[in-house]
Amino acid sequence: MSEIETVPRRPSGGTAPVAVPRIDGVEITLSRVPLPEGPWGDQIHRVTDIEVTVVDLRGDNGLVGTGFSHTSGMGAATIGALAREIAPTVVGRRASPRGRWHEMYKYVHDIGGAGVTTHAISAFDIAVWDLLGKSLGVNVVDLIGRVRDVVPLYGSGINLDKSVDEVVEQVRRWRADGYVAAKVKVGKPDLEEDVERLAKIREAVGAFPLAVDANQGWDYPAAVRAFRRFEQFDLLWIEEPLPADDIASHRRLATQTSTPIAVGENVYTAAQFSQYFDADAVGFVQADLGRVGGITGYLDIAAVARTHNLPMTPHFVMELSASILAAVPNIASAEMTDGGTWTDLGIIASAGRVEHGRYHPPTAPGLGLELNRAYLDAHRIDNPTSRHEGQDS
Repeated sequence: MSEIETVPRRPSGGTAPVAVPRIDGVEITLSRVPLPEGPWGDQIHRVTDIEVTVVDLRGDNGLVGTGFSHTSGMGAATIGALAREIAPTVVGRRASPRGRWHEMYKYVHDIGGAGVTTHAISAFDIAVWDLLGKSLGVNVVDLIGRVRDVVPLYGSGINLDKSVDEVVEQVRRWRADGYVAAKVKVGKPDLEEDVERLAKIREAVGAFPLAVDANQGWDYPAAVRAFRRFEQFDLLWIEEPLPADDIASHRRLATQTSTPIAVGENVYTAAQFSQYFDADAVGFVQADLGRVGGITGYLDIAAVARTHNLPMTPHFVMELSASILAAVPNIASAEMTDGGTWTDLGIIASAGRVEHGRYHPPTAPGLGLELNRAYLDAHRIDNPTSRHEGQDS
């Protein structure tokens, strides 16, 4: 199938078509960004930093598209190594997101259809969308097709180690600030401590929608017990109760409860999500743009979810995730990680704005995001920058 050479645009005073650029060069950088307020912890993690893989694609029109992927504390060196192998395959190719996505996926599939491979593809895919939007003078949301101007947010806390009084105040603040829901961590060694904490939170905030996140920390019997004990709190969802690759146990668990299950931050492809959907094992879809193959992969998952009447509630990187939700019909809300947005972490210097618990996406061409390059450079991982250049004709 031939690729589209040009896309018409109507600038003032003319109707000249605008060429879709070719990718003329690739630059890959890796950074390890510390968490400014100390480690994050849950049932199975203790995270001290976020590792970021940044891909910059230079177009033959002189513009640069930027994309990224992320991991919690490890893995960027591996993702970066794969990104360096992918880079020569995109040089000289048009900045056509879907075409490049399928070429990259076919290229890396033999070493794994999901995980590291989709993390690396994400950084390239997001960069291709950014370059295309900048080249056409259009924000990516409008390039995809805007559905809404403002996106609802829910407050999310990395708060398992906080006292219940601190968590209550956190949730109260989110409610007062206009967020549509709250999510707190569960997974104390004694289940009854989780129950006591949730009882105090529910008493303090009344009917305000409340979800919990177990971070894959239970086995099946423990999850059944927790779901049954939590029924009294009328939770919006219980997130990642079991290891994310155990679809069969999620299906069994879903038959034991009326509380919806949320999964997605550790599920990586539309095919994997489809297995969850077909098993009736998920109620909220938490795909992560930096892990599922970028914007193209995310839109595929959202489309499949829509056929099952399931809402998208993306994981992490609010500044990008909430923007893309403005172009997705089937949504619930986006995650605002308290103290953990990429703006809070110093990774992003400029993005959209949050007002009264709603995200107003940026309107500049491309993603409309600006990374804090000086800060990322200050936390570069000690690997050389990788550059891949096109050949002069």
